[in-house]
Amino acid sequence: MEKLQLKSLKPRHAILSGDPECVSIEILITPFLWNQEIVNTSIRLDGIDLPSNMLRDLVGKSFEFPINPMDGYIDGSICIGEHHPVDVTSLSFNRSRDGDVSLVVKGVYELDPSFDFFEQTGRIPFTMGTTVSSCAV
Repeated sequence: MEKLQLKSLKPRHAILSGDPECVSIEILITPFLWNQEIVNTSIRLDGIDLPSNMLRDLVGKSFEFPINPMDGYIDGSICIGEHHPVDVTSLSFNRSRDGDVSLVVKGVYELDPSFDFFEQTGRIPFTMGTTVSSCAV
């Protein structure tokens, strides 16, 4: 079985939804080929305490978060075969050059060593950036 390289997890776009103080963000991952199958997944972040669910209110701001199980953590996971925890430590919202809103996410993948299909296991830090849109009206 081919080992999954974490560099395959490239963000395509993020979608912000929910109510202030309980926001969700889904980071869609660009589909990739692994073991002759197309993998279509996303990183799901729930229960995020933000001052607003409107992107215009978040642009230019950064937010820090503790890791699970500390109060205020973001409940995050990615599904590849099964759900793997994702601890997010910061979210930064910025205006991009073309006028869109970009999101930079810093965190740690918690990859269980019993799943031997990852190239690495344990606590793997990551930083990813992508555009973000909102479902809020």
